[in-house]
Amino acid sequence: MSDFLRALSEREQLLYQRTVAFTGTMESKEAQLRSSGIIEEYRQLHAAYWALLQASSDKQEQVELLKRVVFLNWYQWAEPTIYSGIDELDEEVVQAAYSLLDSWLEHDTLDQEFRWMLSYYATWDYAILPYSENHLPFLTAFVREASQSVVYPPQGQLPRHSMDNRGQMGRYWQSVGLEIS
Repeated sequence: MSDFLRALSEREQLLYQRTVAFTGTMESKEAQLRSSGIIEEYRQLHAAYWALLQASSDKQEQVELLKRVVFLNWYQWAEPTIYSGIDELDEEVVQAAYSLLDSWLEHDTLDQEFRWMLSYYATWDYAILPYSENHLPFLTAFVREASQSVVYPPQGQLPRHSMDNRGQMGRYWQSVGLEIS
């Protein structure tokens, strides 16, 4: 992991800790997230992951960065803002990431981990299809095929701590029992 990616991971961890520290009603928590700047900071973090992906020449780092950007794209629709701190991501970054993902699907360059992640996200097709239909054929086909047969992540099959230091994406996958306990 590069120093830049490590710094972004640490920044995301701090944002998450600040997000879950808010208390009160749903409306109050959302107001706190907005007034504290957390939602805007997540927007900036999402864009920073994308910028680092574009600047990186390391293929492994590019894959990890696209996984994180795609996770945040999906998570803004899958999880309420009051729990994630994520809302109103930059639509240009979302679209650019899905365009790159479409290209990777076309050339069959996704690793196994990314494939099952994307299969899982595809069950929330409303989070991806509005960005892909009519112009990203490989992503659209993948989502339609995967969303018709719910694909579960490989429970308890990854080594312990393999999702550590991977932002909210890692926290999420740990919470659904992905790692060996």
